[in-house]
Amino acid sequence: MNTFDLIMKGSLLLDVAGVVGLGLLGFAAIRLARREESWGGNLMAAGAISLLIARLFVLIGPHVLTREVLANLGPAAISAQLAVPAILLSFGLAGVVWGLWGHARWVQEER
Repeated sequence: MNTFDLIMKGSLLLDVAGVVGLGLLGFAAIRLARREESWGGNLMAAGAISLLIARLFVLIGPHVLTREVLANLGPAAISAQLAVPAILLSFGLAGVVWGLWGHARWVQEER
């Protein structure tokens, strides 16, 4: 497989863009939380970090948690491998949306 196939068919470009985008979202939310001191910014930052961890788990998980490792860890590890990314993605998205709503409401109350 040449480099072009690795980037385009292996979705490396989209994976990198997703991780960088989530990282920038997290940094922006942290900056907003520190500058404005709103609870919505803190919640948005926690949600963005949760999304970033879930994305990294999905990307790195198959390389670290091979079939042999999962067989040694047992059925609880297999269930956790399936459930953890979904839970992190759900809570992360909820945190970002709720944090954005909370910050917008806080800004309106300040005016």
